[in-house]
Amino acid sequence: MDKRPVTLIYDPIMFKGGSKVATSDALAQCNPQTQRFIVLTADKQYWQKSEFHQLHDAKICSLPLCKWTSQHHNGLLYWFEQLIATVVVLFFMVRFYQTSQLLGASGPGIDMPLYLVKKLTGKRVIQWVHGNVGLSRSIGYCLVNADAVFFLPSTKRSIQNAIEQYFWSSLNTGDVGALSELFIQSENYFETVNGITESRWPTPCQRDIPVGFWAASLLKWKGIDTLIDAVKLAHTLHPLPFNICYIQPQNTNMPVSNAPVELPHTQWHQDPIDLDEVRRQSNIFVSTSHNEPFGLSILEALAAGMCVLIPSDNAYWDQVLTHNENCVKYQPNDVDSLCDALLYVFNDKQAMQRCCQNGLDIAQQYKASVRYDTFARYLCRHSATVEQHA
Repeated sequence: MDKRPVTLIYDPIMFKGGSKVATSDALAQCNPQTQRFIVLTADKQYWQKSEFHQLHDAKICSLPLCKWTSQHHNGLLYWFEQLIATVVVLFFMVRFYQTSQLLGASGPGIDMPLYLVKKLTGKRVIQWVHGNVGLSRSIGYCLVNADAVFFLPSTKRSIQNAIEQYFWSSLNTGDVGALSELFIQSENYFETVNGITESRWPTPCQRDIPVGFWAASLLKWKGIDTLIDAVKLAHTLHPLPFNICYIQPQNTNMPVSNAPVELPHTQWHQDPIDLDEVRRQSNIFVSTSHNEPFGLSILEALAAGMCVLIPSDNAYWDQVLTHNENCVKYQPNDVDSLCDALLYVFNDKQAMQRCCQNGLDIAQQYKASVRYDTFARYLCRHSATVEQHA
């Protein structure tokens, strides 16, 4: 009988995104000899195809009722949905009785059932924060009660705000700033930057003919509408060939853009299986996301040797990259500015080649084996500790 401790991963998000990819890449760094994994997910197909599943032979289970347990984000209906999801998680924990710890990577509010399970069973909860969290007392509760929190640098302020909201509501004291700072500086909080696994490292792109590339979901904040308008404007002066890869969000209340639309010299690809091949045929990557918490697609473009265009919005890559050295920047949400940036790199081969090579040098610093090492060692160490005391 396999006596390795079990880590249960809770994934109620129904579509693939950078957060899900980053989580599976991080899990792939764990030692398969020391623990087992159960993935309770609304996107079974993604996990079954992941490198993590191949390495660990993880048990992938469909999350039942997910369409009916993620419709609301506050109020009585939200809590009713979370209670249903909690029962589902408890059922799988009973089924896989060696469950030693729980991992949530969709955000504290979405992963609330894990904290309700912790309240009932005392099981450890590890929280990954891939994006800014909402200003909510319940989210603050989760962040205070998590046994470990791995977070992107750009999410730090929103995490502190949520913790302050929780303490202000619970303790009714004005000195909540010091308490939130104490938590985020504690040994249970780990500032983490994403990386790419060797097996997923992008194929080098072609550098002969300038071809644009965009890849993201159709959530409004990803900015596909800005790109469409900028490309249409640029076409009045110069034809810009483009490959656009998009994911259609499922079961979300967030605003979504329409695609595909009529756009000259453009190929549209809905969640392509051969994304790496489409990217290889391109060489100018455009990010139009609004204050992207990290931007895994930007890192992948850099790793493919592409020239990247990013908004000057003080987000992660805006702080790391330098305009006209290893990227080209434009004013965020500004169609005219993006149009000018596109025309610049499409017509100045020397500038494009410079940004391609220098960006590739930056990407070499983002190997998953290095970036996720702390997470992998933490998960292994604490699952074993829990098992020894069980």
